[in-house]
Amino acid sequence: MSIDWKLDDRVAVITMDEDANKFNTNMVKSMLEMLDAIEKESMAQTLVVKSGHSHIWAYGFDIDWLLDNLAKGNNKEVREFLYLDLMLRKRLLTYPLLTIAALNGHCFGGGAIFSCCFDFRFMRSDRGYFCIPLVDRKLDILPSTHELLINVLPGYIYRDLMLTGRRLTGTECAANHVVTAAYKNEELLNKVMAYARGLNKERGIVEEIKKSMNGAIARLMQQAADNLLDGKIQV
Repeated sequence: MSIDWKLDDRVAVITMDEDANKFNTNMVKSMLEMLDAIEKESMAQTLVVKSGHSHIWAYGFDIDWLLDNLAKGNNKEVREFLYLDLMLRKRLLTYPLLTIAALNGHCFGGGAIFSCCFDFRFMRSDRGYFCIPLVDRKLDILPSTHELLINVLPGYIYRDLMLTGRRLTGTECAANHVVTAAYKNEELLNKVMAYARGLNKERGIVEEIKKSMNGAIARLMQQAADNLLDGKIQV
């Protein structure tokens, strides 16, 4: 798993760069460890997460990995992954830094849901789709995921994404307030970094406000995670 971070003044930048950035246990653990390190070892006030891939930000859950583990009867491994994924979402929702997802490519399924845990999203306009194709995979979502998405996405877009599996371009995402803005790839990171540097907010008040804003969703995620561990949610 290749995930690293660097500090640019008061902006911490995480780069995900592993195949198509599919979510499995190792990736989620690495992200959680990195968030801890940035909080404890730096004075960063803003977090930016980008992809090192040329046209993919995150392809969501590593379906092949999940199916292989389920076929082998490794339900405990799958349960651990789903638990950690919920903990990662919850961590971002209450993280003491302002967070920005720099969507420099395709953002599918669990990757799109992950991006909705960030305070702000910017997207590439010239290539890449934002899509949550659960209806085509015959999958439903947890109540905590529903509350997250309906809190972030305009209602008409949420219905469209969930019921049709529609793919939105970066330009469409910007026009429909799914992202703050969309830029051509050669401009995207510079625009994101300029925005990140301009925020410059203190951690303490950011954390308190985010706990007030996102606390109910975070509690639902913790409840779902506990139910996974207790076996109340089957995998």
